[in-house]
Amino acid sequence: MPSRADDLADGVPGASALAAAIRRGARTAAQALAACRARVDAWEAPDGPALGAFLRWPSGDVGAGGGDADLHAAAERAAADVDARVARGEDPGPLAGVPVAVKDNLCVAGGETTAGSRILAGWRPPYDATAVARLRAAGAVVLGKTNLDELGMGSSTERSAWGPTRNPWDLERVPGGSSGGSAAAVAAGLAPLALGSDTGGSIRQPAALCGVVGVKPTWGLVSRWGLVAFASSLDTVGPLAGCVEDAAVALDVLAGPDPRDQTTRAPEPAGAATSPVGGPWRVGWTGAAGGTPGDAPGAVPGACAAA
Repeated sequence: MPSRADDLADGVPGASALAAAIRRGARTAAQALAACRARVDAWEAPDGPALGAFLRWPSGDVGAGGGDADLHAAAERAAADVDARVARGEDPGPLAGVPVAVKDNLCVAGGETTAGSRILAGWRPPYDATAVARLRAAGAVVLGKTNLDELGMGSSTERSAWGPTRNPWDLERVPGGSSGGSAAAVAAGLAPLALGSDTGGSIRQPAALCGVVGVKPTWGLVSRWGLVAFASSLDTVGPLAGCVEDAAVALDVLAGPDPRDQTTRAPEPAGAATSPVGGPWRVGWTGAAGGTPGDAPGAVPGACAAA
């Protein structure tokens, strides 16, 4: 059984580094997709740890739809298209060839979308959610659909109709929720980037429990079109990633007005998530964190002093 602690070095590179390698021809999108698929197989195999992060992936399916051959064929076509564009000297985008895991309450054209519920078993939307479409336009490749508490209503990803998701750091613990499948997929190195949704903490809490970066955007910054709604006045769509840089790149791709969602607005300024920021900065340290910055482990004291 793989352990996340000693399996870390074998994970896929971060989204930004991977996209840069693909754009310069050092790696292909097809290779990146194959590497992620192999890791998903290892973690989700019946004789493996059965992480439960994915509901549908290339060689397996725990939903009711009997597999998603169309979804997986589309991933191969998308990866091939990225590689062809690179070969022609074109730039496929900031997420060129990056495999992305998508929470199963976001529509992916032709792929079963159940929101973790038997109520929607077998439903295959004919369109992409705007967030998914924008990732594709930036060169990303949809790897598969991830698990969640049924209809997004939960905080542990134990209450999916298709079974629980486990925390890759300790399979006896929960990953948080409701975007637990997406958080676990990134934490286990199955995908460098994932989409989640947040109504009352459903990106932030599983990101914290799984040790990844999760961003709940300001309401209206990212389109909700194609998201199975929980509470429309609170729902947001956002990225989960292994580092802040990758989350910022994804947020810049996702953000912006959408004519199909009248609550969206333009970011101010455009590209703000990855824009350089000025300084110097003052760093606050609360006593509730314990002691002073000098008492903190590792590189924290030096980083605080340098700031």
